[in-house]
Amino acid sequence: MKLKVGVVGGAFAGSLHAQGWLKTNRAEIVAMAAPSQATRDSFTKAFNCKAYKTAQEMIESESLDVISLTLPNLYHKELTLLAASKGIHVVCEKPLAINLSDAQAMVAATSKAGVKLLYAEQIIFAPRYQKVKELIDNNSFGQIVHISHRERHGGPHAKWFRDKSLSGGGVTMDMAIHGIGLISHLLKPAKITHVYARIITVDKSSPVDDHSLITLEFDNNVLATVDASWVSPGGVDDVLEVLGTKGYVRADLARGQTIDLYTLSGADYTAEKVEIDKGWLKVSHDEARAWGWFDEIEHFTQVLLDGVTPITTGEDGVEALKIVTAAYESAQSNKRVTIN
Repeated sequence: MKLKVGVVGGAFAGSLHAQGWLKTNRAEIVAMAAPSQATRDSFTKAFNCKAYKTAQEMIESESLDVISLTLPNLYHKELTLLAASKGIHVVCEKPLAINLSDAQAMVAATSKAGVKLLYAEQIIFAPRYQKVKELIDNNSFGQIVHISHRERHGGPHAKWFRDKSLSGGGVTMDMAIHGIGLISHLLKPAKITHVYARIITVDKSSPVDDHSLITLEFDNNVLATVDASWVSPGGVDDVLEVLGTKGYVRADLARGQTIDLYTLSGADYTAEKVEIDKGWLKVSHDEARAWGWFDEIEHFTQVLLDGVTPITTGEDGVEALKIVTAAYESAQSNKRVTIN
């Protein structure tokens, strides 16, 4: 059988989800929903599906197996609960919700309904980072001392990311949560015990935080740092480092597998969020696969059709959000926060 998929939101992440579902050859995009006519037109032209102005109408009208939630975080809870009531599985982009109570309600509702809630932390499916996980599991580093992850760029794709009522927070909620989820995945079953964070707003016109540095302490004595920024020029920068007593690795996801280009006439597209198109450029290729989008959706397809145990669940989304919440608390109080 082929999964019947509905996509909520049809811009950057929504299009990547749709591409991923189709790449599996085991799913079809039945419908999408977005309030913007331009988004609906662009998405339906690319994926040849029905379009609805609201997700509620799509869910009520279509016979769907699974929905991809790629819309503002505020609406994740409402749509997850509606989908669960209809027996529809949910793939939800990070963060799981705008606050912990909403996230916990999503997990409870899907569990009660007997449907899957799959947390879309795509970065853990990036092939380079999957290799680091393999190295850790094979004890390539001896005793791990420190893991660091940074993700920086010049700002988000859409305006709603800077509206706290829609997003729940700024760069810490949007990007630091990647590092938190990735490092937690790499160190499983170890748990985070303490969080200390400094979170600032560099661009004073921004109503939410745009730069953060978080220290995580794990119960296996590993220290970790997560560095996230919306004020970094030059396009996306994403680097993972692992230091152990018997080894070290540095994996550069954004710029470590690019083509070096020099051009005087300009390039149509080089890499995500790069501001210039002339001179020496790092040109990305096969970005969606390199960043884990396709492997993530392939895995979710196997979970839904083959009964494979999910790598990322709603519970993982709750745990990541718990750490983000603790980071905001730490930054406000300037104190180290204990995780219970």
